[in-house]
Amino acid sequence: MNRRNFIKMTGLTSLASVMPASLNLHAAPVDFAGKYLVTLQLLGAWDVSSICDPKMNVPGEDQINHWARDGETQTAGNIQYAQFANNAAFFDKYHQDMLVINGIDAQTNSHNAGVTHNFSGRISAGFPSLTSLYAAIHGANLPIAYINNGGYTETAGVIRNTRLEHAGEIKNIVKPTSSRWNPNNKWIPDEDWALINQYRDKSMIEKINSTNLSVRERRAVSNYKSALDSASILTDFSTALDAAGDLHEDESGTEYWSSLKRQMQLAMISMKSGVTISADLHLGGFDTHQNHDVLQGELLAHATDAIDFFWEYAEEVGLADRMVLVVNSDFSRTPYYNSTAGKDHWPVGSAIVMERNAPWGNRVVGATDEGQNVIPIDPVTLQPQANGGSIIYPKHVMQSLRDYMGISDHAIVSPFVFNNEESFDFFSSTKSTPQSGDPRNSVRI
Repeated sequence: MNRRNFIKMTGLTSLASVMPASLNLHAAPVDFAGKYLVTLQLLGAWDVSSICDPKMNVPGEDQINHWARDGETQTAGNIQYAQFANNAAFFDKYHQDMLVINGIDAQTNSHNAGVTHNFSGRISAGFPSLTSLYAAIHGANLPIAYINNGGYTETAGVIRNTRLEHAGEIKNIVKPTSSRWNPNNKWIPDEDWALINQYRDKSMIEKINSTNLSVRERRAVSNYKSALDSASILTDFSTALDAAGDLHEDESGTEYWSSLKRQMQLAMISMKSGVTISADLHLGGFDTHQNHDVLQGELLAHATDAIDFFWEYAEEVGLADRMVLVVNSDFSRTPYYNSTAGKDHWPVGSAIVMERNAPWGNRVVGATDEGQNVIPIDPVTLQPQANGGSIIYPKHVMQSLRDYMGISDHAIVSPFVFNNEESFDFFSSTKSTPQSGDPRNSVRI
C-alpha cells in the first residue's frame, strides 16, 4: 500500500468511527482510473452565430453578423463554423474530437437563470453542477476533489468546492508551521504543533457527537474534519507544483482579464497528483451590449487559444486521453445589432463537448434557422421535424452528459432527477442533424 492510500484509509477510518451513519461520505475508489471532467464556463453569453452556429445575413433583414459581409460559413470535417476570430485554426485542429450541440433553448434572457439552467439542467436554483456530482461520486474523500474557479458553484451539499487561484495557499496547508519563503524557519515547534492537533481532534470528535448541532452545522464540521484528515495527501500536489515551475501569467484584452490558462494548469496538476476529479474553468466578459465585434472577437479568440493550450498541456502531463471538456455559456446574443453596435441577450445557444479520439466526434446535433430560432428535431433520429419534433433544453444536455459519464443511476444523483419526457441520443457515433449549406454565402448585402 502506498503512502497516499494509507493516509486516505487512516483519515477516513478516524472520521467514520465518530460520524453518524446518515452523514457518512460515499467512499471513492482507492485509485481513480476514470475520466476527468472539466467545464469551461464562458459567461456573459457568447455569440454562437460567430463560432459554432454560423449565420449569414438575410437580404431585407437586419444584419446578423458584420463578418458575413465579406466572410462565408466555413466547414471543418462535418462541422460548420463562422469565419471570425481564430475559428479556422481551432476547428481545423479539433473538429474530429468535437461534438457541437446547437439550438439549446435556455428559456431565459437573465444571466443568473441562464447560468443556473445551462450548468445544472434546471432553471431554478437547487440542483448541483454536473462537475460537483461527478466529483462527489468518484472523489468524495479527496481534499480538493472539485475545483471551481467561478461561475455556477452550486453543490447542493454533495461535496465541497475549492477555489484554486494561486499555488502558494497549497504550500501553506501542506506546511502550516513553516515560513513559505524559508521552510527551515518554523513558526511553531513540532511538539507544540502535535499538541495543537491533539486538542483539535478531541474537540472535533466532541462536536460531531454533539446532539445540539443542526444538519448544516454537522455537515460543516464533518467537511472540516474530512479536509483535515486528507490534507497530508496534498504533499504530492505541492511537490508537483514545485516541479511545474512558473505558471501561466494573466492575460488581458480591450475589456477583459483572464487567468484561464493558469486555471487549466492548476486543475490538471491537481488531477495528475491524485487530489482532484473535476473542475470548472471560468472566463467572463461576453456581455457585449456595445462594441460587440471587437470584444467577442478578442474573447472568442482567447477562448479557443486557451482550449488549444488545455489540450496541449493535458498531453504534456499525460492526461489528454482521460479528459472530457464541456464548453458552454449562459445563452447567446441576438441575431442583430443594437444602436451601439452591440448585441443583446438571446435565449438560444450552443454547447461544445470535446474528448480525444471520441467515436462521437466530428458531429453536430440540433439546429437553428437563419434567424437563430430553434428547429425542433426527432430526439431519436436527430433529424429536423417541424411537426411533433422536440426542442433541446439544458436538462437534455445535462442528462445526456450524466449518462455518458456513467453517473445517472448513482444514489447521489437520485434526488436531482430531471423530468425529461424524451432522451436525445447526442453521443451516437452514427447520427447527426443535417447542417445544410447556406445559399446566402453567394449573396452580399
